[in-house]
Amino acid sequence: MRYFKRISLILIIILFSLILMNEYSMPNGKILIKDIVVNKKNNFHYINFNQELNFDSLIINAINKGIPLVFKVVLRVVEKKEIWPTKIIKKEVRYYQIEYKALRKIYRVIDTNGKIHEYKNIAEATEKILKIKELELAIDDNGDFELWLNVSLDRKKLPKPLQVNYFDSTWNISSEKGIHKLGKLN
Repeated sequence: MRYFKRISLILIIILFSLILMNEYSMPNGKILIKDIVVNKKNNFHYINFNQELNFDSLIINAINKGIPLVFKVVLRVVEKKEIWPTKIIKKEVRYYQIEYKALRKIYRVIDTNGKIHEYKNIAEATEKILKIKELELAIDDNGDFELWLNVSLDRKKLPKPLQVNYFDSTWNISSEKGIHKLGKLN
């Protein structure tokens, strides 16, 4: 009889942990990276890409209340090796953000290059953050390269009351790793 109680308790714990892992491991929002284009000008590489963001009503309300959302763009240039795993040649982190200024009744977007843009409605502001243009990247090495690109909401830059509820999946907005083959650069 004791044997069956232990097994049933173990099964309940396993089932409960699987439910929790399923609930909290999947991010609520997704960022879809599309159309990665790399141009070369004067020993610099400029990266342009489009993205798809789906904000739920809680995030839209947070923006309208003046909470800035800061997104983190992580760029990695990776040299592919045939025998040994890949080697990261360069890693850069850039940020862009969207926020609402209540006194002026405008939405302010700071792009990845630090330029400030102001819009009257949220649709225009989100349209601006969907197109990332002219990310500058300096690379000077020979080899077979790939560009790995990730975009995510930087939860550390949210206000502290929103950071406290760590298991709230509303603020887990991230993208899959976008891979663009650069080939031989020089």
